[in-house]
Amino acid sequence: MLRAENLTKTYGTKVKTVAVDGVSYTFEPGRCYAIVGPSGSGKTTLLYLLSAIETPDSGTVYFGDMDLFAMGEDERARFRARHFGFVFQHFYLIPYLNALENVAVRFYLKGDKVDWGKARQALERLGIDEIKKPYEYSGGQQQRIAIARAIVTDPDVLFADEPTGNLDSKNSRMVFDILREIASEGKTVIVATHDIELAGTCDTIIRLKDGKIASP
Repeated sequence: MLRAENLTKTYGTKVKTVAVDGVSYTFEPGRCYAIVGPSGSGKTTLLYLLSAIETPDSGTVYFGDMDLFAMGEDERARFRARHFGFVFQHFYLIPYLNALENVAVRFYLKGDKVDWGKARQALERLGIDEIKKPYEYSGGQQQRIAIARAIVTDPDVLFADEPTGNLDSKNSRMVFDILREIASEGKTVIVATHDIELAGTCDTIIRLKDGKIASP
């Protein structure tokens, strides 16, 4: 279980912008959450705080009974590698590695021995059978490779930041179908998205306005 307690994040010095303002929320396993809101509402910042990529000005995030921001930076990075997976709008595939090698990178980041069979199974689950370089795939296929990389080490929580921002409607729906399927297997999936229609297919919609959770 992932739990945010009174998270606050402000940017700037002379002119301050409050990106996240006192957000508290509990995210349960087995559910897909969509964080939605207008541009500048704090969606991505909240996602980065929940995943401990960014550090809050105040408040904290618990995974079970572990306070992520009571850890040192190195310990927190190791924790993220063990327990969290990440999917971004830009696929961040390494261009000189093929699809299988891109997925296998996740094992290195976690500090595990590479399991090539598991990497291939992750790709096949996402409908990638041919092993080629990233530029030889369509945008939708590249995003599926990125998802395979994120889930190959079986993370407890999967974060996705605008994962359909560069995709057409058919591939966007396919990506959300995959994310919901992952949640149904007992994982916590948290997606920041501008696509209200696709967000409506998730189990829970969290609406942000001016850095705060708005009433439904």
